[in-house]
Amino acid sequence: MKNYLKYDDVKIFKYDNLILAVIYTIGHIFVAMACNRIITGATLDMAAVDAFAEPVINGFWFYFLLVFLKSKIIISIDSNKIKFLNSDKVGIYLAVIYTFGHILIAMTCNRLLTGAPLNLAAIDALVEPIINGFWFYLLFEIVNQYKANIHSGAAKSSKNPANSNLTPSKLAPINNKKKED
Repeated sequence: MKNYLKYDDVKIFKYDNLILAVIYTIGHIFVAMACNRIITGATLDMAAVDAFAEPVINGFWFYFLLVFLKSKIIISIDSNKIKFLNSDKVGIYLAVIYTFGHILIAMTCNRLLTGAPLNLAAIDALVEPIINGFWFYLLFEIVNQYKANIHSGAAKSSKNPANSNLTPSKLAPINNKKKED
């Protein structure tokens, strides 16, 4: 078998957007709870309610961006509708769009669930999404860097498989063979 992505490796990337959204949402819960508790002074139980409800809503927002808007943005940029943007930087564009939507969601949830004054809910809705915007961008770039490294290794070995050393996959080592079939 050639030294490129094996079937098991490709299956992992089939669900990468969903997995990424779940990982993001878990981290988001911790960030939201800490910010709510510190900024608004909400009780621990109400901060926890807000920290679970609001990130779940934002998890759907995150998934929507990755599945629907990401492709729309890339198509718009690549079709020269937007000349001053570069589709290679789609991660930062998505992070900015996400953050604006997140602010609206966070402020509404905070106000409705904890009863925090509107000014404190607004402050929390600005600070916490900015932190989560960085969290979004960090996850997006780490996963894309990892994928790029995997695919660049596959491209090198598939061009000249005779000169490459066969190594087992790091993603699914149990099902890989070291010898060519």
